[in-house]
Amino acid sequence: MKTGLITFHYAHHYGAQLQAYALTRSVQNIGADCEIINYVLPHTEKSSRLFQGGFFSIPKNLHTLAFLSPLTRRSRRFHGFIDKHMNVGTKRYSCFQDLLNDPPQYDAYLCGSDQIWNPFIFENRKFDPSFFLSFAAGKPLVSYAPSFGAASIPDDMRGELAGYLSKFAHISAREKRGADIIKDVAGLDVPVTLDPTLLLDGRDWIALARAPKQREPYTLCYFVSDPGRLSPLAAEMGRKVVQLAGTRRRVKGADELVLDAGPEEFLGLYQNADFVLTNSFHGAVFSILFNKPFICGAGGGEEKRGSRIGNLLDTLGLSSRFETDTSPIDYTEVNRRLEIERDKSLGFLKNALGLH
Repeated sequence: MKTGLITFHYAHHYGAQLQAYALTRSVQNIGADCEIINYVLPHTEKSSRLFQGGFFSIPKNLHTLAFLSPLTRRSRRFHGFIDKHMNVGTKRYSCFQDLLNDPPQYDAYLCGSDQIWNPFIFENRKFDPSFFLSFAAGKPLVSYAPSFGAASIPDDMRGELAGYLSKFAHISAREKRGADIIKDVAGLDVPVTLDPTLLLDGRDWIALARAPKQREPYTLCYFVSDPGRLSPLAAEMGRKVVQLAGTRRRVKGADELVLDAGPEEFLGLYQNADFVLTNSFHGAVFSILFNKPFICGAGGGEEKRGSRIGNLLDTLGLSSRFETDTSPIDYTEVNRRLEIERDKSLGFLKNALGLH
């Protein structure tokens, strides 16, 4: 069976590229060919460029100019990761009409994961029908762990969403909040499945990781928004503090700011860290996959409970890691719970793609 996957794969964002790789690899592991549909919106391509247009981009562009060499390496590493590790279709599509005019041909179509069903991240602030596979007629449609990235859907979008959902043979959601939205809008009970990065285990990710040069013990900081109360903790831990740039602003106490990491270097920094402070969902994910002690704050405006981070930590018995607990983690129970959830999620994929 040849499966076509549409997702966010191009953006220079660690979580986006790693989840795209993981979902492709997981489908292949369970017995189906999987190719990423090369769908790249113009604004995604623009946002991944080193220099941005517009008046409000001037401060960022000045920072880019000041650190051009490492940021150029970072950009090349993201492109290199796609070329080296992702099975991407050769035909490029840049809008829904392109897909309608010449749809790629597969035996089944898969969409997910990430916030592909969040209307507010697109330029027109509307659902993109491409990510609901509306170009694929007459073949099974499956969603794997997409996220709405919001607590609710505006009333004027509910009918449109219900129409899209009615076309799917199988649907899962990444968070309980998303499953609740689907139930409310379309009356469908759908399972909550793991983010694709969690379908692979630590050994799979170690095989891709590129180790950092430093070998002395270090605390890794990875923040995608204001770190808040987590920032001063880094300097209190008695280790070198390495900050992986999610935001470009240096955190208090950081001895080193890493600006040039691509996905492989991201994995290497996590694999070799002694402790992690993060407010990133995928920052928490890779702390868990590499069995690292960590503290996690809510990031990107997320509330603790009901958020994707909160759901994950509650499921794995790690809710104490929300900004409070610095003690060592006994990963025996965590890994047992994760394996149960992984089996459920892979079971959904196998059933949805007819691979049982």
